[in-house]
Amino acid sequence: MTEDSPREAQGGKRGVRTALLAAREASATPTVSVVASDFFGPRVMNAHAGERLVPRVLAGKTVRVLGSADQPHSFTYVPDLTAAMISAAHNPKLWNSVLHAPTGPALTQRQLADRFAEAAGAPTARVKALPGWLLRAAGLVSTDAKEIGEMLYQFDGPFVMDSGRSNEALGLVPTPLTEAVASTVQWWRTRAAGT
Repeated sequence: MTEDSPREAQGGKRGVRTALLAAREASATPTVSVVASDFFGPRVMNAHAGERLVPRVLAGKTVRVLGSADQPHSFTYVPDLTAAMISAAHNPKLWNSVLHAPTGPALTQRQLADRFAEAAGAPTARVKALPGWLLRAAGLVSTDAKEIGEMLYQFDGPFVMDSGRSNEALGLVPTPLTEAVASTVQWWRTRAAGT
């Protein structure tokens, strides 16, 4: 996905951005959209690379990921998203555009779990995938599972976001992965220790 990729999905969660961009286009108020992929980083809890991944890796427990554990997927480090939002808000030349937060090269969910394990000095993560059919079946009785099932396409195949053009416009680059995962692991350890 690039900044020029179509953003025309209809209905459900995917249609929210389409509706938001249409409303923005109809308004005279200047705005800017900074798009990110799935989040990770300090204080990131309810995310695919948050509480369902990092604490389990640190505890040596099996990590259960959605879709395929071995498809490339972009992950955005939250401090990079924050920096991009601040930079875009302060640059009127970028207003009324869609930018991508600085996002490093795509990794598989297994590779990301392994990077967290390396940063923590923990054993290689055991990663297993939750099959899509199971989530879709759960969606028949659970609204949350239904919403997750709607977004499975992001994990069943490649889901890669390119932020190169935005990086240049914002004057930013993604935080190196080793630094980002180390900071994330440190935050989770501090949280677990209650300090």
